[in-house]
Amino acid sequence: MTGPGPQPSALVTGAGRGIGLALTRHLSERGWTVHATARSAEDLRALGALPHVHPVRLDVTDRAAVAGLRDQLPASLDAVVNNAGIIVQGPVETVPLDDLARQLDVNVTSQVGVVQAVLPLLRESRGRIVFMSSVSGRVTLPGTGAYSASKYALESVADALRVELRPWGIPVSLIEPGPTRTDMWGGALDDHDRMTASMSAEHRELYAAHLAGTRALQGRTQKCVGDPARVVRAVEKALTARHPRARYRCDNASRVQLALAALAPTTVFDAVLASATTRS
Repeated sequence: MTGPGPQPSALVTGAGRGIGLALTRHLSERGWTVHATARSAEDLRALGALPHVHPVRLDVTDRAAVAGLRDQLPASLDAVVNNAGIIVQGPVETVPLDDLARQLDVNVTSQVGVVQAVLPLLRESRGRIVFMSSVSGRVTLPGTGAYSASKYALESVADALRVELRPWGIPVSLIEPGPTRTDMWGGALDDHDRMTASMSAEHRELYAAHLAGTRALQGRTQKCVGDPARVVRAVEKALTARHPRARYRCDNASRVQLALAALAPTTVFDAVLASATTRS
């Protein structure tokens, strides 16, 4: 970052695993002081063993805990990376409303809460805000309606904040990775099977071709997921560039997907998606 002292500080949510853990390790190796949030005692112990890392117990859906987050942070904070997130799979008709509410709560509402809690510190330091979005915040695949809805919403929140916070010189960036090699993607097929098993027999029959197609697509995708190091590098650029971008895309496959979605007529793109996610 430009401006702060020799050891900048960042808050990273969802740091116990996946991209959040990789980012926390990377920043700590670069001399950042990282306040890393996680829920489990095991993850917190592992984070506490890293140099310059201060573990913070936090469930981002706990409103009182988020509101009191500032009390667990230093007087000076240079950045927040909103990384915590979950994925709810399934055709929209079959998604339980409680699951949809949790999807939006974790991926959108709670992230707004974290930003609200730390903005006084960022305003003081002229710090930065980074949101972990996804290519799914720009393109929606069948079976990911709930997840994509949360990422589309996050993109809108970030767009609003980017303009609203201009008077204080607080940059806001979105990271938009495609499928990335993390435990979340590693367990995608198991999650898909659990989702299928939880559906009613009627819905399983109605969506049989779709469920078979999306599972097959996930299996193929698992073989070509991206390197999390690319995502980490994108976040680092958002945190350190003199003029950070509004959006960072992390892999060529996602760039091609976004270009096709932008250029192809909707009916053509819909047909391509239907073909890719349906198996007779």
